[in-house]
Amino acid sequence: MEKSYYNILLPVPTEGVYTYFSEGILNTGERVIVPFGKREITGIVLEKIEKPDFECKEIIMCCDDAPLFSKEYITFLKNIASYYTCPLGLVLHGVLSEKILNIEISDIEPVKSHPVKEITLTKEQQAIADSIQLNTYCCHLIKGITGSGKTEIYQEAAKKVIASGKQVLYIVPEISLTQQLIERLAYRLGVEPSIYHYKLTDKARKKHFSDFAAGNSKFMLGARSALFVPAKNIGLIIVDEEHESSYKQDESPSYHLRDMAVMYANILNIPIILGSATPSVESMHNAESGKYVLHTLLERPNHATLPEIEIIDMKTTNLIGSMIAEPVYDELSNIVKRNEQAIILLNRKGYSTYLYCQQCGALADCVNCSVSLVSFKSKNKAICRYCNTEYDNLTCSVCGSKIFKEYGYGTEKVEEFLESMFPDKVIRIDTESVSSIKTLNKNLKKFENKEANILVGTQLIAKGLHFPEVTFVGVLGIDNLMALPDFRAMEKAYQLLVQVSGRAGREHLSGKVYIQTMNPEAPVFNMLDSSDLEFYKWELSRRNITQYPPFTKLARLIFSYINQEECYNTAKITANTLKSLKETANLTIYGPKDATLAKLQNKYRYEILIKSVTNSDLNRALIIAQQIFNKCKKGAMRLKIDKDPYFMM
Repeated sequence: MEKSYYNILLPVPTEGVYTYFSEGILNTGERVIVPFGKREITGIVLEKIEKPDFECKEIIMCCDDAPLFSKEYITFLKNIASYYTCPLGLVLHGVLSEKILNIEISDIEPVKSHPVKEITLTKEQQAIADSIQLNTYCCHLIKGITGSGKTEIYQEAAKKVIASGKQVLYIVPEISLTQQLIERLAYRLGVEPSIYHYKLTDKARKKHFSDFAAGNSKFMLGARSALFVPAKNIGLIIVDEEHESSYKQDESPSYHLRDMAVMYANILNIPIILGSATPSVESMHNAESGKYVLHTLLERPNHATLPEIEIIDMKTTNLIGSMIAEPVYDELSNIVKRNEQAIILLNRKGYSTYLYCQQCGALADCVNCSVSLVSFKSKNKAICRYCNTEYDNLTCSVCGSKIFKEYGYGTEKVEEFLESMFPDKVIRIDTESVSSIKTLNKNLKKFENKEANILVGTQLIAKGLHFPEVTFVGVLGIDNLMALPDFRAMEKAYQLLVQVSGRAGREHLSGKVYIQTMNPEAPVFNMLDSSDLEFYKWELSRRNITQYPPFTKLARLIFSYINQEECYNTAKITANTLKSLKETANLTIYGPKDATLAKLQNKYRYEILIKSVTNSDLNRALIIAQQIFNKCKKGAMRLKIDKDPYFMM
């Protein structure tokens, strides 16, 4: 039989496209097993090609009767590689694990059905749902105040798509994957949604992947990775809480889920819905320029009102337990007496946030990272929040003393204090106290069942949760977030404040929000009425003056290596070469300088920041930077290219 030659895409952190031959006919998008080095690996058929002028190995076997990956899906992967200037193999490696790529697709799995609970949309909600046209691309941005019923619009649109025989992909930040949301969706749509995120067992992930890929499941609810589950009949993509920074992938390819979802919807020629009470500045700018269609929800159903917000000046108020402003404490006392519920937000876990040597005053830092250690009383350890190194018996690096004094406070200390004041009334939720989705859901269920009156936690509890009895929210430590060296610091603070404020007074009871701060005059506090666009006008004006996104394209190059001098020299050569090239004349290049985290996991870090008016100019600079680095790098030195960065640490 005559040999046919094919380009096969493999999930490896290189270009990833290799040529093999087959004595049978293959189709684009089919999975095949091929020899690769000393092992066998599953890849995707890209295209048939002419016989090359080099020796090729033979494809071992084809895994599918029909292509699993559509031509649109492959175009999507190629577009990601092009936009983020990274190898195609690295893209596949970064979005689908080899285990998942290897699974057997079954088309006989039953999907559990549910009785449908019908609801009546408000006129405002119905008008938005009716405006979402199927079978054509359009990006709809829904800006709705907290508790205004955005989820009901998503469900109404999803019902129409499923009724037409197509599938729906609903993506949420990972923490929103609570049983509360899953149950709401199941009983609204009449079917059990497929669930997809990295904390599931391998068995569960494979089942849900297979169900959606085979078309048995018409609805998938998932975190970031769910966007890359292949399906042949997707008719709608929904991205809830589109502003969330957790949608940004940290490792290469450093894609942003929201932007890639919009790209995918455009390729598929289907509608996409982005929703948030606090949309990103970039999305609001896209709506203003006509790229997205903006819809606004200004009221809560059932005449529920927005909470009353009060700013507490920490310079002039009494503190209870050195942490809680007296008005916050008084309100918590009243909540417990009335058997209502409250949320206390502090975006710092642990017991104390700093440890000082009592003899010489030196700060206890991690030996591997240029950050201070956090004390955890429950573990009786100090822990680095970046490399997770644990310290049982601290010794001062300056004077050798073993006596340290704690300073600052985290959620663990706040919980301990409130529990001493209100015994058996407090639950804490942060990544240290809940290590799994199961534990998280268990604790949320306890709070929902009113087994506690006060919920203390980090931003895990700030969004996407609905507790009718919560009438008060207290916010501690917001000043730390606003002080971060990040051009998005004010935006992130605003979003967090609006989102957590929205947990109060969502139904029949009115709500209050108290925010503790040392800087009550900060402009962001005067713009917390999320029903208008004042914050976005202010923030866009700031960004325009400083020429940050969305008015420019931005990339951050992070060099890291165990040898500080060699790391800096490589970064300097890269920066100087870029500045001297004509191809980068339209760019602004800053650095190299110490990264904000100058040392991480025992590696020194330097950064270069590149601004460009056009995407094409920026991409050319990134390609050149990678080439320079490849020529100059030493040993295991690493260059991370972060395009459209969301984390400036």
